[in-house]
Amino acid sequence: MKRINLLLICLCLTHLVNGQSFQEICESSTTNGTVVDCEHYNDTLYSTGFFNVICGESVGYIAKWEDNEWRPSSINISDPGHSLSTIDGKLYIAKYEESIDSNWVYVYENSMLNKVGKGVYLTTASGFSQLPNIYDIVEYGDKIIACGEFDKVGDESIKGIMQWDGSNWSPLGLGLSGNIQGTAPVMFPHQMMVHNSELYVVGNFKTAGGIEVNGIAKWDGTEWTNMGFGFNNTVYSIAVYNNEIIVGGSFTESDGVTLNRIAKWDGSNWVPLDFGFTQPGSNDFIFVHTLKVIDDIFFIGGGLKEIKYSDNSTENCNGIISLSNNEINTFIGGVPGNDIEAICKTETGQILIGGGVFGSGYSGVTNINTNTIESDLSHRVLIAPNPFNESITIDTKSTIEKYEITNEFGQVLKCGEFENIIQLNLPPGIYFLNLKSKNKIHSVHKLVKM
Repeated sequence: MKRINLLLICLCLTHLVNGQSFQEICESSTTNGTVVDCEHYNDTLYSTGFFNVICGESVGYIAKWEDNEWRPSSINISDPGHSLSTIDGKLYIAKYEESIDSNWVYVYENSMLNKVGKGVYLTTASGFSQLPNIYDIVEYGDKIIACGEFDKVGDESIKGIMQWDGSNWSPLGLGLSGNIQGTAPVMFPHQMMVHNSELYVVGNFKTAGGIEVNGIAKWDGTEWTNMGFGFNNTVYSIAVYNNEIIVGGSFTESDGVTLNRIAKWDGSNWVPLDFGFTQPGSNDFIFVHTLKVIDDIFFIGGGLKEIKYSDNSTENCNGIISLSNNEINTFIGGVPGNDIEAICKTETGQILIGGGVFGSGYSGVTNINTNTIESDLSHRVLIAPNPFNESITIDTKSTIEKYEITNEFGQVLKCGEFENIIQLNLPPGIYFLNLKSKNKIHSVHKLVKM
């Protein structure tokens, strides 16, 4: 009997060696602000954000990834950065402005950092929540497009979005204005995307070119158009996955259709996916910040706490999930206590993520081929009670062969043949239930012991 138990433990530990979670890069040293974006430039991966110390190293708001660790780079900016974009062999930098003054688009080339054209201003600038910030920079046609929280460039009235022709900044039509009804009175376009020769911009703005758009608009090179009725709150991100336009943000509906922070365009309207993100606690701010496709895997990052599926079942998640072949990967519960904003692939083929919360930064890595933590969207698992005291009951129509109970560090505490009722003599804390089918993990569920 003792030998059988030891064998069972060894089988459980074999799975632990194949761990699927993110490994924190500098757990024992300080990163003093959120990691917001990452980008490759000249075969080096750079990151920017609200940090000027990362992994204990002082940096000028931009760090580089080298030899599997963060190091200071030769690029230094005076304020926190929001995004990095490589265009025509140059690195463009969009940054926040921490004083009521002008801001600039910056470009780094041939070891030199330079301002691009005239500075941007916000004539209504009033403090931390409303300053001349620049959020994103892309190439559209043969011009550089920058968007942000501004209403003047030099002495010219240009609202929210501008184009650079190599000599001057000029407006795109009448630009962007206003804020979505019911949101804070701050106009800010947050991200752009070029798709099928059209420029898409998302954020918190009410109109584009004088047309009501509510958070998303499309520019065809001549005029602005809307996409349905838009949204009831901020849209932070946009991407194309499986030939569908998908957006994420803090919105919960479009034209009366319930949308849990993520939606796709069906050609006429915004409709839900098979899942969304809901608010498990009354004080939780839930939002999708980043959508990114890497090697045909769709990564979703932000202030995520709980997935809600189309059949109304839920599953815990923290900060990041991925979608591939109609299967969800929660990375063994994700990264509790952190919002995830930066998602990139390293030169060695790993996925690097960055984020943080409230003045504390986080970065972690995992192997890209670890997407074997799956939740089959066609079969849900219901667990009750959760939080639990002494046992849990599992209700599922799926064929489950084995289970594991792990702690937050991935250590296996209990495992065995699947049974619907599992007795758990554990101290109060957070645990994870891994359900296995045919030698792979079927789903991962967060448990809370009271």
